[in-house]
Amino acid sequence: MGIVPYGQNYGVLSYGLSKRFDIVGYFSYHQNGTKSQYIGGLYQFLNHKKLDLAAAIGIRHTKYQNFDIFFPQLLYTYKLPNDFSIGGSIVRGIELENERIKGDAIDITLYTPLRWAEKLNSNIKKAYFGFGVFKNTETNLSKDRLYIHYSLDFII
Repeated sequence: MGIVPYGQNYGVLSYGLSKRFDIVGYFSYHQNGTKSQYIGGLYQFLNHKKLDLAAAIGIRHTKYQNFDIFFPQLLYTYKLPNDFSIGGSIVRGIELENERIKGDAIDITLYTPLRWAEKLNSNIKKAYFGFGVFKNTETNLSKDRLYIHYSLDFII
């Protein structure tokens, strides 16, 4: 897609095993040419009228690099009117091969419902377009360290 020269593009797929457990995966393309994919499990421990909280663990593989485990992960969603929401996460990345902490990351995203996508296939329960910012937890907030990202999210 390449709209933001220093950003990331995501395609996210979530499959609910139950009301609280999901399998989540994504494919990501970074503007520097890096490609990665992720698969993990998510447990939603708070489902409130205005706020959802979940914990997750997963594995990411980045092309030409090692595997990373993402743990712990805290994910949040603050629900707004008309199915809009603000969500994000706080994540620790651990390189599996060298057993070293790579660092922490935070993100915040505004999600807009894509009601037309739900009509494409009866298996799509909800769909969203997300636009937000992501950063590693460094103190430098310059634009080369603060990444804009966008995603298409399908809940099946």
